[in-house]
Amino acid sequence: MNDRQPALEKRNRLIAKIMLQYDMVSDFAVLPVVSLDEFFDGNWDEWSFANRRAGYDIPPLQECYQILAEIRDRPDVQDVLIAIYESPDADEPLEEEIWPFSDTVYVLAAFTEDEFVQMTKRLVPDDAYLGTWSCRTGIKPPLAPELRPGHHVFVLWWD
Repeated sequence: MNDRQPALEKRNRLIAKIMLQYDMVSDFAVLPVVSLDEFFDGNWDEWSFANRRAGYDIPPLQECYQILAEIRDRPDVQDVLIAIYESPDADEPLEEEIWPFSDTVYVLAAFTEDEFVQMTKRLVPDDAYLGTWSCRTGIKPPLAPELRPGHHVFVLWWD
């Protein structure tokens, strides 16, 4: 077994969860979501998160995880979910170096939009706003939880 095998197995389980969500909805504009830990645990691909900005003005991958985990651990936050924009084929050897890709994060929380924008500045998003599930459809991803009373969907997005 090579050194990357445990991470590759995590990646392949993540891809299976992503594909399951595509099977659960008929609208491909509804992006699958995964937990913060599922996306970052074992992730070696710096270009998998906000890839047009990776290596330039956003923090390194693990620092992004730490910032998002700090937000997730606040008492006024229900969850932080990573929306998957694109995923490699788990069975394609030529795609083994690629982790699923995200340019969008959903934060389910009970705070103001101004508070949200301030707390996410270190991530240098192109946009941070009070929004909804999938800006194109408004449809909740199949594995996303129901919002708790007083909580809203906040969106981080990188071009």
